Amino acid sequence: MLLSATTLAAPTVAATDSYNAVAYFTSGLIDGEPVDQIDTAYLSQDYIVLYVDWDKMRLRAYRTEVRIVDPNGELVGKIRNTILPSSGRYYTYYYYRPSPADTPGDWTYQVYVDGRNAFEAQIPVLAAE
Repeated sequence: MLLSATTLAAPTVAATDSYNAVAYFTSGLIDGEPVDQIDTAYLSQDYIVLYVDWDKMRLRAYRTEVRIVDPNGELVGKIRNTILPSSGRYYTYYYYRPSPADTPGDWTYQVYVDGRNAFEAQIPVLAAE
């Protein structure tokens, strides 16, 4: 399992008093940019990436944590980092490298900012393409 930090039908949108976030899934990145938007993923693909476009952020440090939960409710990955926007906009991505041993079904990426659940994004993950 490889994790790192740095929804086609409707992107997940979250807003608080200090930022807005638009998130969607992609199958990969090139030079830090999403290659596509996907609404279904497969255990056979290289990565399942949640790409987040943060906007209207204050110029301060934000502690983020993303918990990746499989259909059985098992935590299969956790990514923690601190983001420090130099303008009101910031981009992050959180990816999981699936394996054939993982469980197909609806996977959830739970995004926390400064210890609070900011939003969740869900994607169906199928066994075979």
